[in-house]
Amino acid sequence: MGQIQIIVEGMTASGKSTIVELISQRLGFAVMPEEFRDPNDLLGRFHHDRSWAFPMQLNFLVTRFAQYLCASEENNFVMDRSIFGDKVYAMLYYRSGYFKDSQLGCYLTLYDSLLRYVTPPKLLILVKCPFDEIMRRIKSRGRQDEIDAGEDYWRSLYDAYEPFLDFVKNEMPGNFQVLELDLSDPEFINTPERVDAFLNDVKKFFPERFA
Repeated sequence: MGQIQIIVEGMTASGKSTIVELISQRLGFAVMPEEFRDPNDLLGRFHHDRSWAFPMQLNFLVTRFAQYLCASEENNFVMDRSIFGDKVYAMLYYRSGYFKDSQLGCYLTLYDSLLRYVTPPKLLILVKCPFDEIMRRIKSRGRQDEIDAGEDYWRSLYDAYEPFLDFVKNEMPGNFQVLELDLSDPEFINTPERVDAFLNDVKKFFPERFA
């Protein structure tokens, strides 16, 4: 079995997908995108009715696990989010009262069982962005279910992500390398010298690939 090369994690609308696409186009990694839609539109249902939190998060967990295994078959994949960050959402929903005690127990049993079958990536890129910019991007891209979720929801999720790095270090088995990226400036992607500097930083983690 191979190993996932890069996972890009971060808050919704922080710029994860932009970074994944950049790494794929410029460095030649294959993309395993985040699957956040399903035939039953559980995400859309959740944004209008929080009682859908449990089935939605179970679906995300199983989907991300399956994607992780697929991406682990080769040494060539970059992922937009992964199973390791999934628990952040589950714990937030439990604290917010969207999960019952029994539902959290069921989730954690499955999560811990699945985690035994995965290995950490070579590199975790953690994308950061201020909350005001996150909200600007959410409103700008105009996904109605995200807008309908309300600012209070996004603030609670943003706060849950603040200790993400320490949280995920406790979840990931073994050692892994971390690169933090500040994407508060929306002009980053349009500034060639900054993009090149970031890509050069990424290359340093893969000397055998970019010798």
